[in-house]
Amino acid sequence: MVESEVNEAIDWDAAYRNGTPPWETGRPCPELVRLVDEGIIKPTTTLELGCGTGANAVFLAQRGFEVTAVDSSPTAIERARTRAENAGALLRIVLDDVFEFAATAGTFDFVFDVGFYHSVRRTQLDRLLDLLWRVTRPGSLYLTLAGATGETAEGGPPQVSKEEIHRELGRIFEFVEVRPFRFESPFCKEGYLGWSCLMRRPVVLGKR
Repeated sequence: MVESEVNEAIDWDAAYRNGTPPWETGRPCPELVRLVDEGIIKPTTTLELGCGTGANAVFLAQRGFEVTAVDSSPTAIERARTRAENAGALLRIVLDDVFEFAATAGTFDFVFDVGFYHSVRRTQLDRLLDLLWRVTRPGSLYLTLAGATGETAEGGPPQVSKEEIHRELGRIFEFVEVRPFRFESPFCKEGYLGWSCLMRRPVVLGKR
């Protein structure tokens, strides 16, 4: 899920009110699950940017992460809170504009999004980089799952090339792993080609 202010022509909350959005599977993203199962990402303070109905946030909370999940869609947030309650998961779920929330949210050891970066980069890249700088500190990890160039798929996510990712996000992060994967979707059996991009905010030598 992305912010309502990203594109004023799109009513993101309506996507939830009127049915199932193409990005909504009702379960955590397998790529996020892989990184947690392999111990690449360990339980820590976590911020999800654009949490939708909360499947990823609830999964992380159940795995011992201290999760704050933010989205601007009231319908999605209501479903996320219901999902967390039904799962018995303890986490903070916030209805707010992600950019406004980040201004006073403090910093986290792990920040991630499924589709937020690829949705805002063309119109609000500088604002996104400022957001990421505010909510991370040296050593923090950032994971974004973004639509990849290389195939034509109707209804798929916005696409970004590997070179664009390095040029844009490399301004503030060093890259740990960039690998192809496939987004799951209830409307596409094969899923959509994407990039799994795990980054770290550099640590200045001699400082903690």
